[in-house]
Amino acid sequence: MTLHQFAAAVGASPKWIQNTSRLLKRAFRHTPEEARWLRLVRLLQERFDLSLARAAELAAQALAAPASERPVRLSATPDDSAELLIDVARCDSSFAAALAAALTFHGPKQRGQGRWTRPRRGNMLRAAEAHGVDLSLLRASLALTADERLRRLDENAAFVRSLRPLPPPS
Repeated sequence: MTLHQFAAAVGASPKWIQNTSRLLKRAFRHTPEEARWLRLVRLLQERFDLSLARAAELAAQALAAPASERPVRLSATPDDSAELLIDVARCDSSFAAALAAALTFHGPKQRGQGRWTRPRRGNMLRAAEAHGVDLSLLRASLALTADERLRRLDENAAFVRSLRPLPPPS
């Protein structure tokens, strides 16, 4: 997964990912598992105004809890005066959608022409005929040799040059 795909799956900018990696002293491997964990870290840090280190601890605890203990209750404060209830299944559902979008839409750019300008498959002349286009002039021109086509082009150019604009009406 590229950095941009990883950042899109987390729901953050690539710069936030890099700064978080530096602050937590942890190199991210850009895997779906790390993106899932970091997405929950970002959610806890932003929504509950927790420190990055505390949000990382809580996210690790929430994701390590067995499925039988879900939703997960975590102590948000050292003296247990506040608890967080984390619905891991809902977080996972939201993450799955974000990961699919990241992998689909934030992939590496292809070199050359974009995917919308690639030539289409199939016979275009048949498709044009089926649409009602008369191809007889095109086929007649293609039947001529290159010399005959150049001669015809010169004749048309001479005709256009010979046209004179009409005087304005008085």
